[in-house]
Order: sequence, then C-alpha cells, then structure tokens
Amino acid sequence: MREKQSSTTGRRAGFLQLAASIAGAVIALAGCGGEGTSAGSGFSGWNANAAKPPAYTAGPSTTGFWDIYRPPPADAQPGDIYWAQPRTDAPDGAKAWNVIYVSEIQPGVKKYVSGEIYVPATRNGQTRDVVLWNHETTGVADACAPSRRSLVVDGISRVPGIQDLLARGYVVAMSDYPGQGLPGPAYYMAGQPNARASLDVLRAVQNFPEANASRRYVMYGWSQGGQTTMWTEAIAGTYAPEFTGLGAALIAPAVRIRELTLNSMKSTELAGYVISTLPGIHAAYPELKYGDFLTTEGLEQFPAMADGCFDVWFTASTVTAPYKPDAMAPGSSWWNAMTAVDNFAPKGTMPFAIFQGSQDTTVPVPLTAAERSALCKAGSSVDYQEFAGLDHESIVPEAAKRFPGWAQDRFQGVAANSNCSQS
Repeated sequence: MREKQSSTTGRRAGFLQLAASIAGAVIALAGCGGEGTSAGSGFSGWNANAAKPPAYTAGPSTTGFWDIYRPPPADAQPGDIYWAQPRTDAPDGAKAWNVIYVSEIQPGVKKYVSGEIYVPATRNGQTRDVVLWNHETTGVADACAPSRRSLVVDGISRVPGIQDLLARGYVVAMSDYPGQGLPGPAYYMAGQPNARASLDVLRAVQNFPEANASRRYVMYGWSQGGQTTMWTEAIAGTYAPEFTGLGAALIAPAVRIRELTLNSMKSTELAGYVISTLPGIHAAYPELKYGDFLTTEGLEQFPAMADGCFDVWFTASTVTAPYKPDAMAPGSSWWNAMTAVDNFAPKGTMPFAIFQGSQDTTVPVPLTAAERSALCKAGSSVDYQEFAGLDHESIVPEAAKRFPGWAQDRFQGVAANSNCSQS
C-alpha cells in the first residue's frame, strides 16, 4: 500500500510529486563491457558456491532495457543477471545499476524481474554486507516501477536512508517485484511471489562483480514492502538458505491483504487501493473474476490503472458504489484468495523493528499490533515504536533517521532491543 496524505490537498501533492519522479525516470547511461550470465538447473540445483561470473551483459541505454518479453531459458538459475544498466542518480560516493535478473516467482515458474543495485564507490578489499529494501505501492503500470524512476525528487529519496546506508559501507539492493517494470501482470500484494523476487535480487547481487557482497543481509520495507518483508522472513530459510538474515524493519506494514481490503472498503478515499489490489491477487489466482467483486462503475476504473500510477486514486474516489454487496463475504472467491495470501506465519528467525504512526488510517495501529504479536509469539525480538500524530506517509522520515543505525547494530552483533513484554 502506498503513502496516504492526511488531506485531499496533501494526497494530490504526493501524487504529483510521484508523477514528476516518473517523468524524470529515463536514466542516462553508458555501456559496460562483459559477457553473459551463469547458467544452471533452476532453483533446486542453485549452487551457492559456484564462481561468480566475471562480468555482466550491458543492456540498452533506453527504456527498451525493460522490454523483455521472452521467458528465461529452462536452465536459468534464480539470480542470473540478464543484463544491467548504469544509473546516473546514485548518492555521492556510490554507484548504481538497474538489473534484469531471473526469479523463481512460484515453484517451477521463472520470470525476468527488474531491480536496482547501489554500491559504495570506495573499495576496501572486504566483502560488503547487504541491505535489502522492499518498496511500497508504486502503481501497477510498468512505467511506475521504482527502477524506471529517479531516486530523488524534490530532495527526497524514494529509498529511506539510502545515503546513510551507503556511507556506512553497505550494498543496497531492491526488486521491482514481478511484473512491475517488465511486461506481464504485477503481483501487487500477492505476497510470496514478491518475496521470492526480493530474495532472488540478493542472488543477483552475488552475481554482480562490483558489489563484492557477503551473504549477510538486513531488510526493511514500507507499506506493501512490509508484506514483502514479512513473507521474505517466512520463506528465506527454505527458499534461500545460503543467506543469513540478521534483522528486518517494518514501516507502517500492509501485511494481511484481507483485513486491509475490508478496512479500505469503508472509505471512498481508499477505493483506488482496493481496485488496484485486485489485479495483483488475480495474477496469483487467475480463476478469479473481477465481476464477482466490482460493479460496472468499479470495472470502469481499470483504464485509470493503465494510464497512470495513481490516477485510479482520483477517479475511484468519486464512485459511490464500486463493489458488489457480497464482494468480500466469507467464503466468496475473493475472500478465499486473500485468505490464502495471508496464510503464512513468521518463523522467528531474526529481530524486528516496527515504525508505526498513531494516526495511520491506511494501515491502522490494530493491524500492525497484530503483526507485532505474531512476531513476538514466533520468538523474534521486536522493538515496536509508535509515533504520536504521524500517519502512513509522515512516519517514513522518522524511520529513515533510525533504521541505518539499527541495521548497523545488527551487522555488528549488538543485541536487539525488544518490548514484546508490553504487547
């Protein structure tokens, strides 16, 4: 779920700022040498000890970089890099690339996915630990993918705290998630496919010579990225056991899509979020029918999703009856699909920090409190921080100030604080 301003004027400003970032998204680049990527037999045969490829293939210097319609070859491994493209907007003292890499987004289903890798420019000969960012709602059209956008707009980075993290010597990597950026359906709020793509960008980092990356990581995510982060922790031990996760942070985490949808259906301001969610769930469960959820008025909002990143937030807010009365009745097809997406539990493998605004109506405090309780019950140390007066968007700068130090403590082995006893 994306940021939500506290007023209509604020929301429009946020949307226009994001539109400006997309308008400036064509990244100038220079070619880089090298040859193709490694090959293997798919995830089940992924060799964590295989030698890193000497280089990567240079991609086009235009938006054709993302125009990849072919599937990966049958013997492709998750994390194989198809090609890379330098970015020109890395923070001072860092370098950055867009990458197209292979992800096994579902068991036995491999797709190309786009993402980004940021690396400190200074080499010290030591391997660098990795910080994994899981992004918020960006809109489901291809042009809305983070890698297609500028990193900074009006002095604000779309990756909270990235400059501080790079200055501390960490590689920062991120996935656009399946279908965001490249052709094909976006698995928006579908959970596991996005988490698999996030773990596979860690593998891409291993295959990227400039990164010189370790297999240790700390991750964080905002809103939709909170769901991705929770799912990543839940599957990392089985899907990517070669990596060691040392901690995770959640910023206003939109985790359980069924309860979030029920909450959003109460507000016309959030109708755009509900309607945008449906294609992502449909991508994971293609047997679903939009007509079982949306009225004709609701279905008429679909072109707004294709035409702009957040146009549907404007248009859908004027619709008086976008949903069928029984759209989310218990036992209905959409209820069952969203229940299935939510059917996972944390494993308690790493400590968590949670940053939550008390005035968040997009992801209300009780929903975040439920995730805090689940994490504590699983055995994670959880440092829950609630900020009075902040909402779904204004919480982000507070998290950006605190997360880099929290991540460094995890890499240095400092014991994590926990207030689970107060939950």
